Amino acid sequence: MKKTFFTKYTDQNIKLPFVLYSLGLDHRQEYINRPTGLPFFQWIQAVKGNGVLEIDNKQYVVEEGSGMLFFPDVGHRYYGVSNDWIVHFMCFTGYGIKDFFENIGIKQSGIYKHNDIEIIEQLMEDLLLVNTRNSPTEMYDFSRVLYEILLEIAKSTTIQNEKSFPNQNKKIHLIMDYINENYKEPIVLSDLAEIVDLSKEYLCQLFKKMNGFSIFDYITDVRLANAKTLLIQERNEKIKNISRLCGYEDVSYFGMVFKKHEGMTPAKFREMH
Repeated sequence: MKKTFFTKYTDQNIKLPFVLYSLGLDHRQEYINRPTGLPFFQWIQAVKGNGVLEIDNKQYVVEEGSGMLFFPDVGHRYYGVSNDWIVHFMCFTGYGIKDFFENIGIKQSGIYKHNDIEIIEQLMEDLLLVNTRNSPTEMYDFSRVLYEILLEIAKSTTIQNEKSFPNQNKKIHLIMDYINENYKEPIVLSDLAEIVDLSKEYLCQLFKKMNGFSIFDYITDVRLANAKTLLIQERNEKIKNISRLCGYEDVSYFGMVFKKHEGMTPAKFREMH
């Protein structure tokens, strides 16, 4: 069963207090750096492994069972410190969200711990089931279940566990930021090593030690993540153009890499989403 989907609903076209935008279950969380955040609220539930959240110039440990709540347009960065950091995530909006959080005393982004995470996980599974039914009234079911999740989050308490991390990790963050900003262009290992003043060999070792995957795996992940977004959002764009926009000049090679990682061709992925 497909465990990631985007709805066709936003607070602009659906006037409900709680509107689901996207959902993903059992997602291997990649490194994320969003200096200006997203235009939606986000909830990211850590299911397996640990991560780090950087927000407001502070760093926090995100332990298994914790959740990250992000308000719209708030800059943040997060990444796993386990070989596999598995999360559930959802993005949501609606005219009632902000008032809901203000009324229960949640006024900013942060980390929240719930005593019984199985409840939230089950409710997120319920959202997935709603999507599979393809009901004409699914928008209302999405809204109802989303509200139940928010009520569970309201029972949580913020975790304040700021923590410092070694300088070497900052160099890896610079490399990951560079890849996220320049994935459309050719990326050469020697250039990456020069940016952080490390040898190519040591940079590769340090990157793999910190993340559990190689630099080249990460470049592929970033390019394919952006390709999937374009395939869904730019449906009239030719696949060969999307290939170039994501750093692959050879569309045949792009198709081969995409199928190896996603189990289907770019065209089939677009059709299924």
